[in-house]
Amino acid sequence: MSNFAPKSSRMANYLTIDQGNSEAKISLWNDMQLVDTVIEERLTPASVESFVNGRPLSGAIYCSVVQNNGPVINKLSHLARCVYRLNSSTPLPIRIDYGTPRTLGCDRIAAAVGAWSDFKGRNILVVDAGTAVTYDLVDASGVYRGGNIAPGISMQLKALNHFTARLPLLPFPEHMSTLHDTLLGHDTESAMTLGAIYSVVASIGYYRSRLPEDTVVVLGGGCGRHLAPLCDFEVHVDEHLASKGLNRILLYNEN
Repeated sequence: MSNFAPKSSRMANYLTIDQGNSEAKISLWNDMQLVDTVIEERLTPASVESFVNGRPLSGAIYCSVVQNNGPVINKLSHLARCVYRLNSSTPLPIRIDYGTPRTLGCDRIAAAVGAWSDFKGRNILVVDAGTAVTYDLVDASGVYRGGNIAPGISMQLKALNHFTARLPLLPFPEHMSTLHDTLLGHDTESAMTLGAIYSVVASIGYYRSRLPEDTVVVLGGGCGRHLAPLCDFEVHVDEHLASKGLNRILLYNEN
């Protein structure tokens, strides 16, 4: 990918793994510069080793919203000098103000840190749009203040099919950015698709309207780039938001 930085022998290589509900993202960093990344539908020790491809690793960090993958973590211990598993006890560059920190998803923490690393000193609405959509606030002092969780677009479409007798099962709308001039559906499929899409877009706008006026909106996750053109306010898209956060957490602990 053209925006990746070239490798440098004077930099340290770090590996981040963001294991989501439906896929995993493996990324290689030279310090804070993204070098390479890949999406794996099935994360295995072999897929991690193939991605690393003999490149020396100073450290690695693993984050999972599902059950920890023991074999992958064991493989990382053979590939990297230091290996971290992100959890509620991991030291962070931001402070967590949450009633049950052990239940706070590590993907939400990673995305929050990723957004904070780019917009320090600003209030940030962090929207991570994937299987589920999370809406989180990091305030200007670097404190995670909490957030909400809602179904993602694909989950909404699957639920409409599952819990009704006649509504069809629809695929994820890959070209939703072309719908910015279409408000209402003209048939059942478009009505379902637009209903799911605009429920997320409207939620982003609602949370933004309830936060301080200068709040920065950062969109991450697999759906972020699709949703951005449908928002009638400024948003910042970062497809590597959680991976960036994992990298910053790793560097914070290394230093």
